[in-house]
Amino acid sequence: MATINTATLTLTTVNQDVTINVTFNAVFSGFERQLAGLGMIFHEHIDVIGIDPPGSLTGTVLPDTSGLFPHTRFAVTVGAGDQVIARNVSKTITRASLQEDTAVGDADEIRCKIRIHAIGFPPEFSLDVFTPQQVLIG
Repeated sequence: MATINTATLTLTTVNQDVTINVTFNAVFSGFERQLAGLGMIFHEHIDVIGIDPPGSLTGTVLPDTSGLFPHTRFAVTVGAGDQVIARNVSKTITRASLQEDTAVGDADEIRCKIRIHAIGFPPEFSLDVFTPQQVLIG
């Protein structure tokens, strides 16, 4: 599966708005590039997550940010070797949309989760199909 490297997040506050800027490289192998030539599509998913407790690796997608970043398709081309596609995406939302800690003066810890979605690849297993039942006596 494609990989992601050099992911960064920058939050810039101006008055009551915050600009969320996410940058990263998506790296597609030669195999994935051939699959793209056969019709496979790859697009990004970026979720804005509130982190609690601070420093934790997990968190909850902030409800006011769901769907904030559209699922942008990568322009993967057929070829040998890796293809690196640099992404730099930004959205501006209200500061209140990023409020994940309710106590006054409690800072909000934010991170983004980036995933690459491959569309068109057959599932690992087919759907289950069962034979008719038979009864074995004794």
